[in-house]
Amino acid sequence: MNAAHIHLMFNHVPVLATYFSLVILLWGLYRKNDSYITVALVGFIVAGIFSIVAVQSGSAAEEIVEDLAGVSEHIIHEHEEAAEGAQWISIILGLLAIGGLFMKKMSDTVKKYLLGAIVIFSFVSAGYMAYTAYEGGQIRHTEIRGQNAAQTNGAMESGEEHEEGED
Repeated sequence: MNAAHIHLMFNHVPVLATYFSLVILLWGLYRKNDSYITVALVGFIVAGIFSIVAVQSGSAAEEIVEDLAGVSEHIIHEHEEAAEGAQWISIILGLLAIGGLFMKKMSDTVKKYLLGAIVIFSFVSAGYMAYTAYEGGQIRHTEIRGQNAAQTNGAMESGEEHEEGED
């Protein structure tokens, strides 16, 4: 097992935890069920923790894949930038969720605003996670890069140069 394998194992956790927790949170709010809300909050905390693990393991994984045929340093950089943003949003959401675990001790007004902030950050985090996953998938999945990128990769592999706007 190498760093790229470890990164692939851990990078899915914050994405899936964010989406599952968002659905559970919305269901808990709809049903006014504190147990569902608590499960969602714990899921957001897990997502925040594993976002750190995913970003840290990504640095080591980059060293392994950057010299592989068809892998672009630009695509890796775009994924890395997206991951850093997703990580910080996920950490903020995790911290809000930690606060949310202590809601029973808060006034109804504070609970309302805190849950509102958690809902907003969970949607933002889900968006960042989706974008980061999309950018990461492009590193090795040429089929999702689009036609121009596929042509560029074909030209790179055959040693030709590809200029923008060329079809």
